[in-house]
Amino acid sequence: MRRRTTTGALVALLLGLPVPPPHAAAGVLTGTVRLAGPAPARPPMPVFKNAEVCGEHVIDERLVVGPAGGVRYAVVTVEGVAGGRKPERDVTVTLDNQGCRFVPHVQTAEVGQWLALQNSDPVLHNADARMGPDTLFNVALTPGRRIRKPLARAGRIDVTCDVRHTWMSAFIVVADHPYHTVTDAYGAYEIHDVPGGTYAVRVWHETLGTLERSVTVPADGTATLDVEYAAAGEARR
Repeated sequence: MRRRTTTGALVALLLGLPVPPPHAAAGVLTGTVRLAGPAPARPPMPVFKNAEVCGEHVIDERLVVGPAGGVRYAVVTVEGVAGGRKPERDVTVTLDNQGCRFVPHVQTAEVGQWLALQNSDPVLHNADARMGPDTLFNVALTPGRRIRKPLARAGRIDVTCDVRHTWMSAFIVVADHPYHTVTDAYGAYEIHDVPGGTYAVRVWHETLGTLERSVTVPADGTATLDVEYAAAGEARR
């Protein structure tokens, strides 16, 4: 079989440079995170301050279940990948204050990236960020303010607003690799460039807890892993 020459290898040959080794074959992991049975009713959360900006209520994003039981805001992580692509450093992810909500409610990032905190509301907010028992930062966000904080270690960052906006919360799951994502409004997810192999997959949701599954990802192929939570509120590790 004739091997296909990449652009980088062709340029190296023309310039008389060493030819870089070919990338290892990699696949795609895709699937859906679902909730078995009907989703519990989640009424909007009452607003206690700045109702003129925030409204009387805000949507409860702690458990959002879409069509066919798809769970939004579940974090899917492939564990133990060796020899894959490196994390993307010097990238900035953003956590905004919009309509007295943190946006996005859940996101993932990587060690070495930056978190931009900004306030698009015309009222004061703050971002109180904790990882386990440690406070990473607690900063005031006046209207229009934007600051950056480094993401220096892996773990889950829990963010709240302490100026009596008790309904506001957000989560940032920081990994030391690039094999992670957050489910969309249909509970669907995709993780690309996974080297072929068998891996543990961890699914975390703030209300439903943590599940672990095993999957084999083929080289140059697609593996599908659908994960189902047994019941609302049935939290696991």
